[in-house]
Amino acid sequence: MAFSLRYSLTTPGRAVVALEADDLRVAMQATDTTDALGDLTRAVIVLLEGETRATIVLEDAPGVHEWSLEREGDLVNLRVHSWADRKSGHADLTLSQERSAALACPLLALAREVVLVLDVLWVGHGPDGWQRLSPRHPFPTPERRRLQQLLAVRARREAERRAVGEG
Repeated sequence: MAFSLRYSLTTPGRAVVALEADDLRVAMQATDTTDALGDLTRAVIVLLEGETRATIVLEDAPGVHEWSLEREGDLVNLRVHSWADRKSGHADLTLSQERSAALACPLLALAREVVLVLDVLWVGHGPDGWQRLSPRHPFPTPERRRLQQLLAVRARREAERRAVGEG
């Protein structure tokens, strides 16, 4: 299964987030009301550390996108539920105002995509550019480091497992 994640800072305080898996493509905007990139990175970290569930919220004033990530073994079931106006709060939303998408992807693929997004944003914007485009939330440097450590440990364990199997 092909899976990709894109995160682009567009203007100060706004980003576009896109997910692609096979023939499904979901794109949404997020404001800096929430720490979308930091929250996503932390959610993937807790899944890699053994938690089975994580949830993040991406604000897109006046709408909202809620991501529910549920780990089943090495797979993550990701559900994105979006509302055009979360303040409505009642059941009379029309279908054009509410949408959902669901996909499954390997946890390691999701983690690698998040690391790639973090690396591309850091190289592309640097600390000054990030501060200018995301003034309310610092770049998730400690989370990036932790995610890279977790991936390195998994890669080392997998290599050791293969070496034992070959020996």
